[in-house]
Amino acid sequence: MNEEDNSKVDDLNRSLYSRSSPEIRSKRRLRFDEQEVDVEKDWKHPDESESQGLVFNQNNKSKAMSFLTKILVTSFVFFLIALSIGAYFIFNGSNVVSANNVDINIEGPVSIAGGEPVSFDIKVLNHNNIKLESVRLTVDFPAGTTDAQDSTKELKSYTETLDDIAPGGIGQKTIKAVVYGEENSRKEIKVSIEYKVKGSNAVFPKEKTFDLLISSSPLSISVSSFKEVNSGQEFELSVMVNSNSREIIKNLLLKAVYPFGFTYTSSDLKPYSDNSTWRIGDIPPGGKKIIKIKGRLEGQDDEVRVFRFNIGAYRLGNEKVIGTQYISGTKEVSIRKPFMTVGISMNGDDSNQAFITTFNNSVKVDISYFNNLPTSIINAEIHVVLSGSSFDKASVSPGDGLYRSAQNEIVWNSITTSALNNIEAGGNGIVSFSVSPRDFSTVKKLITDPELKFIVSIKGRRNSESNVPEDISSTASRQIKVSSNISLGGQTLRSSPPFINTGPIPPRAEQQTTYTVRWIVDNTVNNVSGVQVRSSLPSYVKWLGKIEPSTDDLTYDSVNGQLVWNIGSLGTYTAGSSRRRQIAFQVSLNPSIAQVGAIPILVNQSSISATDDFTGEALKGNLSPLSTRFSTDQIFKDGDEMVVK
Repeated sequence: MNEEDNSKVDDLNRSLYSRSSPEIRSKRRLRFDEQEVDVEKDWKHPDESESQGLVFNQNNKSKAMSFLTKILVTSFVFFLIALSIGAYFIFNGSNVVSANNVDINIEGPVSIAGGEPVSFDIKVLNHNNIKLESVRLTVDFPAGTTDAQDSTKELKSYTETLDDIAPGGIGQKTIKAVVYGEENSRKEIKVSIEYKVKGSNAVFPKEKTFDLLISSSPLSISVSSFKEVNSGQEFELSVMVNSNSREIIKNLLLKAVYPFGFTYTSSDLKPYSDNSTWRIGDIPPGGKKIIKIKGRLEGQDDEVRVFRFNIGAYRLGNEKVIGTQYISGTKEVSIRKPFMTVGISMNGDDSNQAFITTFNNSVKVDISYFNNLPTSIINAEIHVVLSGSSFDKASVSPGDGLYRSAQNEIVWNSITTSALNNIEAGGNGIVSFSVSPRDFSTVKKLITDPELKFIVSIKGRRNSESNVPEDISSTASRQIKVSSNISLGGQTLRSSPPFINTGPIPPRAEQQTTYTVRWIVDNTVNNVSGVQVRSSLPSYVKWLGKIEPSTDDLTYDSVNGQLVWNIGSLGTYTAGSSRRRQIAFQVSLNPSIAQVGAIPILVNQSSISATDDFTGEALKGNLSPLSTRFSTDQIFKDGDEMVVK
């Protein structure tokens, strides 16, 4: 250290340890305010510091350039790897599966004749480089498709598992079906597959659709009727079903969908209980079936109602429901307000339903008319034409009308009935006659489902809006149905088969005597169903449990003594034939002293019930009690029926 440096140190010490140094502090404040002093942290030569800073900056720049170079090299290597992988996938393929590499081809006719068996070849093509496993094929058919082997079986879908399909391979299946539909209608078949690949639980789907054109229908349906009907007037719809198929079309069912306001009255083929479903059965190639339906349509003037008829095969297990619909048809009917309202009343019944009666009962028929026009109707005539299997010309009483028996017609006009000469606007009136349904079985002319029909027509003339005379007419009809007559007869027997009876005759007090009771049921003109006989035994009569035929459904309730014989259905005209129903059963009587001198009842009053299949009428009948008086037995003598001591 030189002298100059020592001098500076000494000066610094004196200033540090001096008790008063205001001048120094003042100078330092002034120097701080005037400029900022940068003090070096170590004792270095100025030239040396500058050279070291330069070296430091150069090192930093070198490190930065090295890092960027690494990034650039890494990116280039990654690009080369990606390029190599892509080239490998492009030129060598891979095990990656894609639904785009699976195709479904459906080979078959694009136009078919409805109702004819048709085949479809379905091919599944695998363009992947991996095998397709657990390939599940599903074919969804359109409505109206049936099995090619069984036309009664509806075919909604078909499912089958195909063999595994190798890379580049084909899975194939031939499907046969019968497709029904209306002519020129289009149907769609949807084919779908589901498959898996090795090493994966994922399920891959693929589907495709195929369109069909029904060039012709195996069935055609046509509905004919009036274009216009009067409100409340009975009219007829004729439904004709034709077969265009070369095969038998089986198990056909016709279903009607009636419009609002329609009331069914009758049809030539008996429907099910809903009055809108008919079982047609089988139609041979080129065959046809016609069903005629009658009813009335109520509504306002100028309303249009649509009738729809569907036909198809009935559903297996339910013959009242269409399982596979083949075709449908419609008919539009307009409602018109009649010029003249016509009503037909029978014995006071003015409903629109068929009137139910029995043979040889006179029926009074009232025909009422009302002029709906704002003008008068002149020279009116009323015609009634009578027909039906139970019509008896000799039973007609025409009242004021003119009876033309050769034409089965009654006529009222201005000559027979002066009120018909001029019917004012809003005017009305009534004409009457009577008729009796005849039982032709009495003359050995057996008929079934007997009925009487009336067709009423009113015609006259009115002035039109142009004041020109114009003919007008209105019609109405009604029907009388004749119910069957079931009868229940009974006998008490002793010596007649089928049972051997024992005990004293006349019956003695406190001794047992057995009897045979026989019931006989007969029917007349219509088939009946639900036939049942009910009765009971008095408390002093014992049921022995013997019946003949033993297979008949006759039950006895020992608690209340009730007897019930369930017969079921019974045909027509059974009296005197083997088709009548009979049953015999055995009972025993052990009279008490109090019954001495009495004729004990063995079977209380019996009743029979059934339903007439033609008229729908509930039929009933009674049989008086049967006693110990067995007068129809050949060994009976007066007094044999009375209890003695």
